[in-house]
Amino acid sequence: MKEQFKNQIIIDGLQYCNWNREIFEDLWRGGLTAVHATLVYWENTEESFKKIDKWNDLFIQHKDIICHAQKTQNIIEAKKNNKVAIIFGFQNSAPIANDIFLLEKFFSKGLRFMQLTYNNQTPLAGGCFEPNDSGVSRFGHAVIEEMNRLGMIVDLSHAGKKTCLDAISLSSKPVAISHANPQFFHKSIRSIDEEVLKNLAKKDGFIGLSLYPLHLKNHGDCTLEDFCSMINQLVDMIGIEHVGIGSDLCKNWPDEIVMWMRNGKWTKKKDYGESTNKDTSWPKQPAWFEKGSDIINIFNGLLKSGMNENDAFKILGSNWLEFMKEHF
Repeated sequence: MKEQFKNQIIIDGLQYCNWNREIFEDLWRGGLTAVHATLVYWENTEESFKKIDKWNDLFIQHKDIICHAQKTQNIIEAKKNNKVAIIFGFQNSAPIANDIFLLEKFFSKGLRFMQLTYNNQTPLAGGCFEPNDSGVSRFGHAVIEEMNRLGMIVDLSHAGKKTCLDAISLSSKPVAISHANPQFFHKSIRSIDEEVLKNLAKKDGFIGLSLYPLHLKNHGDCTLEDFCSMINQLVDMIGIEHVGIGSDLCKNWPDEIVMWMRNGKWTKKKDYGESTNKDTSWPKQPAWFEKGSDIINIFNGLLKSGMNENDAFKILGSNWLEFMKEHF
């Protein structure tokens, strides 16, 4: 374990990996306490329950270093027991179709984060890639109320601006943008503008900052200094308690998976998202963040940028834990 992290809560607010022992060991050696793991993008209800079953097998196979977190106490216990806690999340509302009762069934299986939409329009809300963002629908409002009741975090990472503002206003509990960056850092359809960020903070919401190359200034050539400068600027804008890391790290996948993420089964054409060069491969990660344990580089970069150690640890995990306590 990284010595600096020995007594600290370190949380990555989102990863999507093709999980195996090597990846789990990297997180474990790197001192991570918990990771919010994406289970679903476009999968239907049946496929989503099967994904949960596969994770339950992983918890048995690797019980010496990972465990399932369904409440914040499980994260604290994981730290004491020297394990990495895994928190379940869906990056789309596709698994619940038009059935609000499915939310409680997924919650009972451990689901703790769900995005209202993944880029596209859903029955709940408008995605960030839609030319006309619908905002939150009647069904979406009902789903938000049910998520609030259960203790499931409303995630707006791939939602349109109107949907974000609607959800922040409608939710009785703070909402999250688990993996995105501010527009002032990198202008992207997926980046979050100042109005949304300030409204998010006013309602005690949270943003996890992304290390996915297409979300970064200069993409894979983004410097650690630029990333840490962005963190400091955002902290000045909305307050440190609303900021953490949601790396959106995608490890151990073949190239065809990146196209599946963009296309699912909703189009027969190829949708390249924001990629301008029709690239069908995974973008290059910055050299300073190629694996989960590289979160230590962000810690060191923040210290070098002038942030004190206590605040750096807030960004790397304790802020996430405090936010999650509001829900589960």
